[in-house]
Amino acid sequence: MAAKDRLGRHGEQLAADFLHARGMRILARNWRCPEGEIDIIARDGDTIVIVEVKTRSGRSHGTAFEAVTEAKLARLRSLGRRWLESQPEWFDTLRIDVVALERFAGDFSVRHERGVV
Repeated sequence: MAAKDRLGRHGEQLAADFLHARGMRILARNWRCPEGEIDIIARDGDTIVIVEVKTRSGRSHGTAFEAVTEAKLARLRSLGRRWLESQPEWFDTLRIDVVALERFAGDFSVRHERGVV
């Protein structure tokens, strides 16, 4: 596995642990359909949360949060609707969050932005 892939997997695990520690229930990870993939699907009370995780080892290409473009957010909205359609349970509220992790001197900083769309 490439170093970038290992970093991404590690970041997704850290993000899932972070969200769980804040009371969110992780429903799915790396959910895929023909249109794309959702990193984490979680439940926050009665709200379904689609979570995009971005992990960076530095800022040479900008911050991790800056890597989430408007096009990516639009795709996540579409994927979120697709996931909801596949569920037997009805949910009234869907939220898109971003968890951006950056590694500095071996430690990760975590930025969780709720409701980015």
